[in-house]
Amino acid sequence: MSKYLLTTRGLTMRFGGVTAVDNVDFNLAEGELRCLLGPNGAGKSTFFKCLTGQLTPTEGKITLSDQDITGALTHQIVNLGVGIKTQVPNVFDGVTAYENVRLSARRKHLAPMAKDLTHHTLERCGITHLAKREVGLLSHGQRQLVELAMVLAGEPKLILLDEPAAGMTGDERDRLAQLVLESARSAAVVVVEHDMAFIRQIANFVTVFNRGAIFREGMINDIMQDREVQEIYLGKQANAA
Repeated sequence: MSKYLLTTRGLTMRFGGVTAVDNVDFNLAEGELRCLLGPNGAGKSTFFKCLTGQLTPTEGKITLSDQDITGALTHQIVNLGVGIKTQVPNVFDGVTAYENVRLSARRKHLAPMAKDLTHHTLERCGITHLAKREVGLLSHGQRQLVELAMVLAGEPKLILLDEPAAGMTGDERDRLAQLVLESARSAAVVVVEHDMAFIRQIANFVTVFNRGAIFREGMINDIMQDREVQEIYLGKQANAA
């Protein structure tokens, strides 16, 4: 059996004549927190969409716990214990935050336990005060936290987050960073993010994408001091951070 929870081998995604992901070999250990970095167009979001079943790769293989999930649909991947948060919050706008989270908790638990888990998760995410609010009336940052609560209520073994800090206030971002670090104690986590201040709050080992391929992998401090990474891939953001 593989020592890795998630792997890709030769993963490639082409759109016509454009190669968005180019022969990527990626390894994620159980319980690992990994951040994926890179400029717009580097391929990291396309790579994320291949992992989450939003896109079917042109070539290559994706393995989760030694099971081939290449080309699996998103709901099938979720049913294997993967929590997914996309760039645009995927929530039910017409019902309350409580009901959104409860629906996720009910995937694994009967009503009484789901109720307890819902209350615990809302408190854990610092959004108990939003429980009775209709999600469609919340701010973007609040909706991001509601969706993260939905992910956590599913008790996944792997959490995939695509730009989770987008549109958040400073306080919301700090709370999110704390939640990501807490979650990494019981699940593996992959975070795709542009916000370098947020990345510095959570990152340990990072993977840098460019032109659809992995350019660098290493500890965050080493990566941020890499002159080529700064100048070519992270640009002014890295220097500002």
